[in-house]
Amino acid sequence: MAKAYSLDLRERVFDLLAKGKSKLFIEETLGVATKTILKWQKRYEEVGSMERVIPTITRPRKVNYIKIQKFIEKNPDKTLKEIGDKFSITDKAIWHITKRLNITYKKTLSVRGKTGRFERRISKNPQSNSQRKSHLS
Repeated sequence: MAKAYSLDLRERVFDLLAKGKSKLFIEETLGVATKTILKWQKRYEEVGSMERVIPTITRPRKVNYIKIQKFIEKNPDKTLKEIGDKFSITDKAIWHITKRLNITYKKTLSVRGKTGRFERRISKNPQSNSQRKSHLS
């Protein structure tokens, strides 16, 4: 991702505009595109600030990770396709979600006595398990 122009450069552009210099002159001397100058002017008129805009809104998730986690805990024998059908998303998306939730697919082994396919991934270091932070939203 490209870096934002500094506030100092923006101030210099507005100073030159206030002195009556053309946008083409500013483009040639400072290396700022005319379209960028127009965007800055529009923003300054709307907001009253020439600072850069920092996006704060993220795209909402299609499904709630916690709901999927609870469904997997209640139905550990379901396949990725069955889970995906339940939540109307693809198998690949479910795979990424289970990876994000730190849940791994395990085959059922009679020796282990497990009844399901999914298990929580647990670190060998017991201290790291208690200090692990949740990234669910």
